[in-house]
Amino acid sequence: MNQATESKMKQMKLYGMHSAFKTALESGKTDHYTIDQFVSMIIDAEWDERHNRRIERSIKNARFHYKSNIENIHFDESRNLDRTLVFRLAECDFVEKNQTF
Repeated sequence: MNQATESKMKQMKLYGMHSAFKTALESGKTDHYTIDQFVSMIIDAEWDERHNRRIERSIKNARFHYKSNIENIHFDESRNLDRTLVFRLAECDFVEKNQTF
């Protein structure tokens, strides 16, 4: 039955759900969940998978000229960048607090 279920999940393109279902079966953690918790867990996995694919697709479609991230910033003395300020701004807490810089 599990093989048929996994096959149907793949055919329906429920990749996140398939991965979570397969991992739960392989690790034997299915006994630790109630039915509603298990369904919730695999639905959350599917939602996360789709959300991550949407982000990846958006990044790919944006066709950025450079691939960069906060961790790769060079804080050389000549650039006069404040490392603490840059990382604090990257957390975006100022948006929730309606602050400006």
